Amino acid sequence: GATPIYYRGRTQCCGWPLSSYATNQAFQMAGNHVSEAIDKGADCMVTPCPLCHLNLDSRQPEVEKVIGRKLGLPVLHLPQLIALALGISPTELGLDRHVVSTRPVLEKLGL
Repeated sequence: GATPIYYRGRTQCCGWPLSSYATNQAFQMAGNHVSEAIDKGADCMVTPCPLCHLNLDSRQPEVEKVIGRKLGLPVLHLPQLIALALGISPTELGLDRHVVSTRPVLEKLGL
């Protein structure tokens, strides 16, 4: 099972729409979300939006530089989490291709 972590910005934009013209603001928004989730005790973040997944995972190293904080929070796309629950292997799902390692959350799940 999983326990949802409720943080203030959980239903707000991740910043992706700003990324083409206000990159630092977009990274700040993403950093706020990930930082707050970490501070509330999240082991990972799951999003149904492919652009949020892209912004929160693949850009996390750049976000860290903008906000001045190491993050390292794995971000899963909702279909990936569902597939794991259905028994599809992390390798088949390409979880090794994420920018932020999914290994810590997979170990916690016993995978």
